[in-house]
Formats: sequence, structure tokens, C-alpha cells
Amino acid sequence: MEIVYGLLGLAIGGAAAWLVCSSRSRTESDELSQKLNDVRTELTSRAHESKELTEKICNLQDEVKKHRDLAVLFPELVKQILSARTSSEATDYTMRVINRLTLTDRIALFLADRMGKRLGLSGVRGLEGVISPPLALNVGEGHVGHVGETGRIMTREDFEKESALVRKHIEQTAIPGYVPDLAAPMTCQGVLYGVLCLNDIPRSATLVPERVRAIANVSAAAFENIRLLERFETAADLDMDTGLPGPSQLQQRLESELERFRRFSSPMSVVEVRIPTAASADRFLGREIMRMSATYLKNTMRNIDIGVKVSADTILLLLPGTDEEGCANVLSRLGQAMPALSDEEGDRVKAVELRAISLDPSEGTITADDLMDRLGQRSFTRHDG
Repeated sequence: MEIVYGLLGLAIGGAAAWLVCSSRSRTESDELSQKLNDVRTELTSRAHESKELTEKICNLQDEVKKHRDLAVLFPELVKQILSARTSSEATDYTMRVINRLTLTDRIALFLADRMGKRLGLSGVRGLEGVISPPLALNVGEGHVGHVGETGRIMTREDFEKESALVRKHIEQTAIPGYVPDLAAPMTCQGVLYGVLCLNDIPRSATLVPERVRAIANVSAAAFENIRLLERFETAADLDMDTGLPGPSQLQQRLESELERFRRFSSPMSVVEVRIPTAASADRFLGREIMRMSATYLKNTMRNIDIGVKVSADTILLLLPGTDEEGCANVLSRLGQAMPALSDEEGDRVKAVELRAISLDPSEGTITADDLMDRLGQRSFTRHDG
């Protein structure tokens, strides 16, 4: 009997031991499974991180390649802009380069007049349904004029950070329905040549403000070169007696000034000055009278005014930004001063005949031929000394 109880005790003890061992084994198995799952999760996380890092490395490599390509390409883009010989060429080249560097298709370029007081839309790309020429505003007006006045490159967020008074002025004078996402002034040696505006810049574009600022400065230098080139071209074809542009330049000068008249929507006047004594039978005396008159006119004209000698006894004055009242003042001053002009030898101008025409910005469609026809229909007013 004792043997039976012993065997039974052994059986129970073995079963208990087996259960304990089984429980421990199951616990260890669960722990191992948990550790295995943790390892798998960690491996998956590391794999995702590795993939993200790989993508970032690829993107960085692409960016490095783009910047390397840009470093090679940028000098060529600069050369292209600086090769422009007219304002329209410089505008077109600038917008092409901006499109290439920023990937935006919505660009507007406003040019400043020679007094730096007005901005006129010179080129537009992708914004034709929003703005179109002729469109002009004063420097200091709206978003575009504010950038031109302050000389700062600005984004929409920068405009919002301005003071309440400045924001109110900008909103009241802004171009209806148009706010640039980024606007940069084109300045060279402290002179404002225009404002470059961008909209809908892709998020993939990098270093946009820096690139736009660089191109704006290059474009300003191009427009300065164009102005200098115009002066050199003028100097190469001046009348020997008066130092004024000759008759061959009249048509070109008229068309150029009328283009600015339309772009900036500002008034313009044309004054025809005829000196009867310059048509004297004494050729030498006539040349001296004409030289004396031209010297007086050059000394009294503004740097934006243009005088053209159109015949032996006639000078045509182109006066941008001069309205009808200003033109009347010019006529009064010339009528009083010119007949009294004399030189050291006693030669006098004696008389001058004047006629003029003033254009209102609403007459933006007038051509050079129409202008000369209308001027020709006016009567001369004679002023004697």
C-alpha cells in the first residue's frame, strides 16, 4: 500500500513539475515572441528611416546637381540679359530667366520712367487676364509702388507685417485684383529702373528670393546700359552747329517718347520753335543765331527733355511729363527770353515763332505721324524782342 501511495505521489509530483516547467517554457516562449516582434518592429522602423534617408540623400544630390548646373548656367543667363539693346529685349530676357530659375509662369515687369516717379507695365507673362498694358502708377502706390519706393524685396507676408497706416495706403492705391506673391526692386547705383513681380511660385523652387534679387540687379544694370547706349547713339549723330540730334533722329525720338507716354500714362507736350533770323541770307549769321538759340534751350531744358533740330531755322522740343498748363508756361518763358538773346558781337535773335500741342494720357493710341499732323495744323505765335 505504501508503494502505491509512493507511486501516486511521484506521479503527482512529476505532473506538477511538468506543469511548472511547461508554464515557464510558455512564458519564455511568449517573451521570446514579444522580443521577436519588437525586433521586427524595430527593423521595419529602421527600414522606413533608411528609405526616408535615401530619399533625402537623392533629393540633396538632385539639389546639388541643380545648383552645380546653375553655377555653370548663371553666367550665360546674365550675359543674355546684358546683351539686350532695347528695353523690350531686356524685359523679355528677364522674364525668360526668371521663369527658368523659379519655375513660375506668372511674371510682371514694371519699368520706371527716367524721373523715377512713375512705374509702367512693360511685360507680362501668365497674368494677361489680371493685368495688361497700358498700366501705370506712381512710385509709392500699391504693392508694386511700395517696393519701388522702399527698395526692399517683399512677399505677401512682408506686406502684412507693415504698419496699419502703410497697409491702408497700399490697399487704397493698389492695382485692382492684383497682389504679387513676391516683388523685387530693380536698382543700380541707387537709381530705380523698375520692379519685378512673381505669382504662384512652385513649392519645389528653392532660394527664390535670392535668385530674384540677383536677376533684378542684373536687369537694372542692363537697363542702365541701354540708357547709356541711347546717349552714345545720339551723340554719334548730332548736328555740328547746335549739338542737338538732327532731322534723321526725329521719327525715332518721337516713337520712343510716345511709347513711354503710353506706358506711364503721363502727359506729354511738343513745342516747335522757329527762329526767322536763322534763315537769313547770311549763312554764317544764320548759323550763329541758331547756335545761340540751341545753347539757350539746352541750358534751360530738363535732363529728360529732348531737342531736335529739324531744319535750318526750326527746333522741336519733346517735353515728357508736361501737361497743357506746363506747356503754356514754357511757351511764355521762351517767348519772353529768346527774342532778347544776343552774342558778344551784337547779333540778336530778335524774334521767335512758337506753336505747341499737349497730349493727355487718354490719347494713348496717337502715332508719331498723327502727332506731327496735329502740330502742323496749329498756328505759330510770333514774339518780337
